[in-house]
This record gives sequence, C-alpha cells and structure tokens, in this order.
Amino acid sequence: MNNIDGISTDKIVHEYGSPIFVVSAKTLKTNLRVFREEFSKKYPQVVVAYSYKTNYLSGILDIIHKEGAWAEVASGFEYDLARLLGVPGNSIVFNGPYKKKEELKKASEEGALINVDHLDELKQLEEIASELERTLEIGIRININVGVHQLPDRFGFNLDSGEAIQIVRRCVENKLLRIIGLHIHLTSYIIEPDHEENTIPARRINLIWPKSPNLYRTAAEKVVRFANEIREKFAVNIRYIDMGGGFPSIDLLDSYVDAIVYSILNGFKSELPILILEPGRAIVNNAVHLIATVVGVKEFPNDERGIIVDAGINLLPTSFWRWQEIEPAAKVEGDLRETTVYGPLCLQTDILAKTKLQELKAGDKLVITNVGAYNISQSSSFIFPRPCVLLIENESVKVLRRAETVDDIFKFEML
Repeated sequence: MNNIDGISTDKIVHEYGSPIFVVSAKTLKTNLRVFREEFSKKYPQVVVAYSYKTNYLSGILDIIHKEGAWAEVASGFEYDLARLLGVPGNSIVFNGPYKKKEELKKASEEGALINVDHLDELKQLEEIASELERTLEIGIRININVGVHQLPDRFGFNLDSGEAIQIVRRCVENKLLRIIGLHIHLTSYIIEPDHEENTIPARRINLIWPKSPNLYRTAAEKVVRFANEIREKFAVNIRYIDMGGGFPSIDLLDSYVDAIVYSILNGFKSELPILILEPGRAIVNNAVHLIATVVGVKEFPNDERGIIVDAGINLLPTSFWRWQEIEPAAKVEGDLRETTVYGPLCLQTDILAKTKLQELKAGDKLVITNVGAYNISQSSSFIFPRPCVLLIENESVKVLRRAETVDDIFKFEML
C-alpha cells in the first residue's frame, strides 16, 4: 500500500514522521452510509448510534455525526464529549455499568436513552424520578444465553434466571420508571469456565470474531419473545429494541441484517419498535491505518527472522487478542518468509504479528491496516509518546491530533 486515499505514504512520513495514524474520511462516510442503508432497506425505523469507546477522536466523531449518527456512550466522560460536540441529549444512548447519580440526572433531564445495567443503578433512577416528581422512561439491558459456553455475563439483567422480568414487575408496581426499551450486546470476548480457581481471566479468553449471525438471530428472537411476554403480562409497550454492536466489516453485513430484522418482523406482536444499532468496528476499523518504519532486523539461531518497527503494543493494544495485518508501503522483491514483527518496547510481549513478509531492511516503511477500532482509544504513552493522527479528506491532509511531547505527558503532575 503505497498511498492512502491518493496521498503517498512516503510523503506522509516525510512531512509528519513515523509512526503515524492515518484516517480516511471517505471510508468512514461510506461505511456509515452503507451500514444504515443495509438495515433501512429491510426495516422501517432504524437508528445508528456510533459506539464512542471504539474510537473517540473528536475529528472522527465530527464526521460521523455530520452523517446523521447518534452517539452511544458508556460513561459520563463520553456523554460530556458527545454534548461538547453538539449532540443533543435525545440523540444519545447512555450505556455502561457505572453511571454516577448526577450523570443519570443530567441525562434524564436532557432526554437521553438510558439503558439500565443493574439494580443499584435502577434504585438511583428511582430516587431521581422522586426528586423530579415525574416518571422516567428507561431501557434495561438484558443478558441472554445465545448458545455459547461461557461464564455468566456481567452486564445487564439475566433473562433465563427470571431477574429481568422481576425488574419489569418492580418498575410497573412502583410507577417511578417506565420501561420503553430493551438492550443487549453480544460480547466479542468469551471467558470460558476454568477449574483452576486462581487462573487469571486473560488466560481463559477466546476472541469470537466475527461472531456468527446465528448468535444475533437467537438474541433477537429471545428479546422479541420477552417483549411480547411483558406486554401481555404487564401492558409494557416496548418502543425500541437496541441490538448493540459487534458487527463485522460492511461487506459481511447482509446475513447479520437478515438475522436481526426478520426475527423482529416475524415475531413482534404489536407496533414495531425502533431498531437501534451500535456499530463501532464496522464503521471505523478499516478507515484507519498506521504507517510504521523498520528500525532493525533480527536473524535467530533457529532460522527464524524478526523485524523491529517503531510502533508497539502501546499504540496497538489489540495485538494482545489478534495479529495485525501488515504490508510493505512499497513494492519489495523476493520470496515471502515467516517473520515476527516486534515493536520498540522493552517487553518480550511487544509483538504485533507473526506473518509472511519479503526481506526487509531498516528504513523500509510498512502499513499496518485496519487499526481504527479499540487502538487509539486504548493507546498509551508507555515508554514512547503517542504519535500524530492525520485525516485525509478530498485528497487534502489535516492533523486531527498532533504528536505528544514530554511536556504533554507530564503537565498534570504537581511535583
């Protein structure tokens, strides 16, 4: 990949340095438009709420909101960021297991859709409803067995145990909260049961990616049955179903659309609810690349080869879960050879990929593709400062975030 949206990688590195993140505005817009259109062709009322935690660079968010997306936030910090960017409260979906009472009150007053995660949060909202002297409309997150063997889901109210329906009964009886929405989110990380009591979770995690459309079908069918059940038992009318995120790339979307949409269309027994979707990775992942430079080549005694590049797991923390996709920025002659790509950190675990590459030398440029999801938002200044982030739009280049300096990193320290 010798250029990104018409701008050569050599020119980018020459002017802005290496490593460097590069964002394609064109790809962001295309992904969002296609995602919305694919669902809207088959379902009458669709809301796309972009998942802030996936990548919350303000320049990226600005493009996404100008395309008409709502904000899906998972903390008061993200909620405030959305409001700062001009997103009205009634275009924000407020999720997450920790919402402070003052944040819940503010979101309630501003008309946000609050999906309640647990009983203590529900009690806080009951207090707020009493203080405001009005009934608050809420959604509840429910967790569902979709057939994947895993430990209990830590988020939401369990459907199979009866916890979810008890929460509905509580809200109906005390009349402080009115449930109008049901929310689920299928995790990408499955923590499997382990007989060793002290085994750390990271050693028991399997990354399920991409998730099967059948998991979404099962989840949607169970949510619809639950919506029908609480309407019949308690006269609770669900106005929105929020199917969360976790969707794959746009070109794989068709089967996921069908799995969700037809489950709702065929199963819902009253007026169809609004369908809310919370894509993150599907919108931003392939819109961001990282250009890096080879700084050293290693030949190991077992005939294995390694290369060291100037970008590590501090910039690409998703390398802990999957190897990165890497290609030379310019054409390289020669046969492919098994290569371990190391970052520059003084850590044995600083490995970005084990892949096949041609013979490379110090100074060669690489493009690490599809890094827009969960890297920039989780990156850190461990050992090296974070680099510049560029935006390419209409073949022009703009700095979204300048490179960090030592002063930036330490300016909040008091001594």
